[in-house]
Amino acid sequence: MIDQIKSFERWRPRIPKNTSYFVALVIDEIVPLLHAHGFDRYHDYAQGSTFAVGPNCIPLQRRSGREWPTVEILFHKRGMPSLGVHFGMLPEICYRWSLTEHRWMEIPRLNASVVEGPAFFSLCKGLEKNFDCNFGYRWLSIFPKQKLREEIDTLKVLLPWMFDLFEHGVQPAWLESPNGYVDRHVFMSRRPNSGPI
Repeated sequence: MIDQIKSFERWRPRIPKNTSYFVALVIDEIVPLLHAHGFDRYHDYAQGSTFAVGPNCIPLQRRSGREWPTVEILFHKRGMPSLGVHFGMLPEICYRWSLTEHRWMEIPRLNASVVEGPAFFSLCKGLEKNFDCNFGYRWLSIFPKQKLREEIDTLKVLLPWMFDLFEHGVQPAWLESPNGYVDRHVFMSRRPNSGPI
């Protein structure tokens, strides 16, 4: 089993300078906001599966209730100063695709990542533009630190909306929709053949 937090800390020194700055902003300003709402980082997240979660991810979870609220802050795997925020509610039984059996296999939620529940959601800025669910930048920025600072500020404005969604639950109509935008701030992805949620 891989220790997910240690894996992330080994990944950090290898990233470019602007990405390192972006990661530090997330650790210093975004993660504490999640902690304040009961989310914690766990060394055994997804049971340390490198298939389920990479070293470029900060997962946080609230391990209580009928379904566990889960958030993954996923940085670009090639080290660009960019991230996505994926969130969902994990029921007791989740599903992972088996590469050997070529089918979805039941797994306990303690072994699951956020994408292995029946549905997960990507937090979006609500600008209705390309890459609306990405924070940071992927190509060039004339003033990179200023741009990254602005992206963190945008994320901080959106987090209370996400916390409220966790408290009150997703709208049932969302779960009957096909994959795609279900709100200007939410892109939904469902597990194939998951049926009604």
